[in-house]
Amino acid sequence: MRHSVLAICLALIVQVAQSQLTFTPRIGFENAQTCVSINDGNFISPLSNQFTPQAGARFDYKFKKGGHGVFAGISTSNTTVAFNFTNPEQSLTNNFSSRSSTQVRLEGGYQFNTKPILFKSNSNKSKPAQQSKTGCSKGSNMRQGCGSYSRSSSHCGKSKTSSAKPKSSKQPMQMRLQPQIGMAYIPSVENDFDAKTEGTQTVYTYYAGNWNTAVIGGMGFEFAKGKTKLFQVNFQYLKGIGNLGNETLTTHDGSKSVETNFSSHASSWNLNFGVPISFAKKSSSNKTQKNCQQQRTHCEQKTQYRCRVKI
Repeated sequence: MRHSVLAICLALIVQVAQSQLTFTPRIGFENAQTCVSINDGNFISPLSNQFTPQAGARFDYKFKKGGHGVFAGISTSNTTVAFNFTNPEQSLTNNFSSRSSTQVRLEGGYQFNTKPILFKSNSNKSKPAQQSKTGCSKGSNMRQGCGSYSRSSSHCGKSKTSSAKPKSSKQPMQMRLQPQIGMAYIPSVENDFDAKTEGTQTVYTYYAGNWNTAVIGGMGFEFAKGKTKLFQVNFQYLKGIGNLGNETLTTHDGSKSVETNFSSHASSWNLNFGVPISFAKKSSSNKTQKNCQQQRTHCEQKTQYRCRVKI
């Protein structure tokens, strides 16, 4: 499972083409819920829900056909809780806990992009000016031969526009829904237990919610105008699944050895905001205009040549 998560995270960067790649730095907050169980008892929450800041970045790759693609990213994680106690048998009632240090997690998965939802307004209803095709089209008032004009002959690249003045139309705001599912992985997790001596007592620490793999799912909202992506709002839910089984702590009370089983589970949700940076290729309109310009030049040179021959 660890290797599969790494493969998902790295596959995008290795083999995507620039025409479909989007990079999005993100900032937001995370709310984690971590619970602890001792000797297979009921789970308790050593800390109430805490909002912590979160930062990250993500690469999105959209396949050429269809509205789906893959993503890979990196972000901070704050689900681990340091559960401290001096007596394991009384740790449920006699403990003090704190949020552990911030970790870094890798994310990867699959994302689907719906068709854009347009936010239309009545003020933007305007008819565009009637205009013939621009480029290598047919028009009127073309010089025919070397001395006369004709209104029906070929025209080298001129466009005919109606007398009505064009009205400027603003592109409406649009939104895409982006449901997503994937996996998260923390490369370096804390040790499950730690112990240190303070005066005459030994303080034990159990790192609850110390997962190394997790399932993630969520929904993104991408706002754009035309083909210009403006910003994204992303909601994500995470559920830890790896490295959260029973862990045994062995302590010594005089000549007696005491074993205490600890287990935990962790989940979180986060909300973040990002501005996408697209690496899409430029539109082929520039190439089309260049081809039409070449055809117009060829047409003009051909006409001038015929005139010189007749003279």
